[in-house]
Amino acid sequence: MTLHIHFVGIKGSGMCALAQVSAEIEGATITGSDIEERFFTDIILEKAQIQVLPFAASNVEQADLVVASPAYNDLHPEIARAKELKIPVLSYPQYLGRLMFKKRGIAVTGTHGKTTTTAMIGLILMEAGLDPTIVVGSNVPSLGGNAHSGQGEFFLAESCEYRRHFLNYSPEYLIITNIDFDHPDYFRDLQDVILAFQEMAGKVSAQGHIFMSADDPNCQAIQGPAAITTFGLSAAAGIRAADICCKDEVSTMKIYADGKYAGDLVLNVYGKHNIMNALAAMAFCREIGIPLPQIFSSLSHYTGTKRRFEHLGVRNGALIVDDYAHHPTEIRTTLEGARLSFPNRRIRAIFQPHTFSRTEKFLQDFSRAFQSADEVVVADIFASAREKDSQKISSLILAELIQKQGIQAIYIGTIEAIKSYMTQTLAPEDLVLTLGAGDIYKVGLDLVC
Repeated sequence: MTLHIHFVGIKGSGMCALAQVSAEIEGATITGSDIEERFFTDIILEKAQIQVLPFAASNVEQADLVVASPAYNDLHPEIARAKELKIPVLSYPQYLGRLMFKKRGIAVTGTHGKTTTTAMIGLILMEAGLDPTIVVGSNVPSLGGNAHSGQGEFFLAESCEYRRHFLNYSPEYLIITNIDFDHPDYFRDLQDVILAFQEMAGKVSAQGHIFMSADDPNCQAIQGPAAITTFGLSAAAGIRAADICCKDEVSTMKIYADGKYAGDLVLNVYGKHNIMNALAAMAFCREIGIPLPQIFSSLSHYTGTKRRFEHLGVRNGALIVDDYAHHPTEIRTTLEGARLSFPNRRIRAIFQPHTFSRTEKFLQDFSRAFQSADEVVVADIFASAREKDSQKISSLILAELIQKQGIQAIYIGTIEAIKSYMTQTLAPEDLVLTLGAGDIYKVGLDLVC
């Protein structure tokens, strides 16, 4: 009898990816439900021939298993009905852990860079003919979407630390890109974050392997029963890049493995952060036996993911770019890379803070993150469904603090007002960069239409 799995909130990027691979791994019939608003995942689900229904309690009545998005709790009518009928309900991370257990698990985690690193590893494995199963948190053109149902032995998944969700996984391989303080609505402080990653490292057996940054001091305390390989720019790294040259959005560098020169890498995505992501992917793929020249070739084919310095188009000579950066470290890194790649353009950053809790906790850090920008436009805070508006913090306060850092900054609350302002002031030498995890990308899309 075919298993029937119903996904509540199937349009979420992770849920959409799980639904696609479930049909193959579980041999299951898939149904899903969500709100009517269209997302990029609608096209992916249509291509996969997975029907999306409006929310209704009756949707789950014929299901054998219900997988629920973290966006919804037990009060959701479908989840409540499933529990009433005693149909098993698993959260997204619980179900991902179940699927990963069926193959050789590769978990890619870290505060920043996990989507890109997962996508890079996925591309290398695909081009090596290993046909992995892949679950990634964004649309990756080189992979044909945000998931791949492979026949091979590996299961590669982007693995989030929020609420310690990744502790639902017991991977054979663990890649830690970096460790930083984020999600202040859950983690107490940086030490709490480090502890979570330490717990995760402890879930990798002695027969497995851990890969982590040699350059990140927060990674240095991480230990586990498995062997550890490091990557980075420091001389101590097992996989190291040196003699880096960046021009436009192309980076070239020499790669050293265990202290020995291994060849040159050309990377067609910009910035030090993407070099680190590539080194992480390289360290893992070398460990499983893929030759370094083949890894270099695959990485040179990598062209990025949706909402990671994504070129949206050009308007009157101005380049319009979108990036998901929503943490001070990510913003600073993205803007520094933009300045390095486009030294002759006026960089105009449009930032939409994501959640009141993050904005309040990192307010001073945010104010200092825009030094590489010529102008900053601050939009209203994009609130999370899990929090209420804060009376202590506002985007206006942030704009004023950025100004005190010597950067031209202005508060313009709504997306429509920002579109109007940019249309009136756009110049051919501009690089307009929308930043944030909310819907600020709509500004860029409208500018290039």
